[in-house]
Amino acid sequence: MRRTGKTRTLRGTLTFPARAGGDPSNSGKRLLVLDDGRINVGYKIVDFQIFNSSLSGNTSAFGSEAYLALSQEPVATALPAAEDNREIAWAMYDTGSGFTLGQYSLVDPDHIVVRDLQILFPAVSNTIESNVNYYILMEEYEISDTEAIISIIKEESQDVFN
Repeated sequence: MRRTGKTRTLRGTLTFPARAGGDPSNSGKRLLVLDDGRINVGYKIVDFQIFNSSLSGNTSAFGSEAYLALSQEPVATALPAAEDNREIAWAMYDTGSGFTLGQYSLVDPDHIVVRDLQILFPAVSNTIESNVNYYILMEEYEISDTEAIISIIKEESQDVFN
C-alpha cells in the first residue's frame, strides 16, 4: 500500500423533517462514494465530523449520531455496532440543554474504501426541520490486488482473521 499524496474531502448536508414529541427519531443515509471500478485505488478515512446547522446556544439545536459504512446493505435505522466490519467511523454530537456541546469522532485506521462508502444517521432527535452537516477527509492510496481483495472481504462483513 502506497499513499499517492492526494486527499479528497466529502462534505454535505442532510435534512430531516420535523417530528412530534412522541414520534421515533429520524434516520437517513446517503451514498458518498460509488464503486468506480478502480480496484487498485483506495481511500483511508482520516477525519469524520458531523454537526447541525444550529449548534449550541440555539433553541433549535438537537443531538445526532452517524457512522460510515462500507456497504450499501446497512439499514439507516440500525444502531452502530463496532463488531461490524463494514462500519469504519463514528461521530456524535449532543447539544444537551442547548448551552453545551458534547462531541466525539472515532475513525478506524485499518480500513481502506475500495468500492462503496455511505453515511448513516440512525437517530436524529429533532422537533423542527433540521440540517445535519458532515465533513470527511480521505487520503488516496495505491493498493495491490491482494490488499484490494482483503478490503472487499471486509466490506462484505466477512471475518478474515479466523
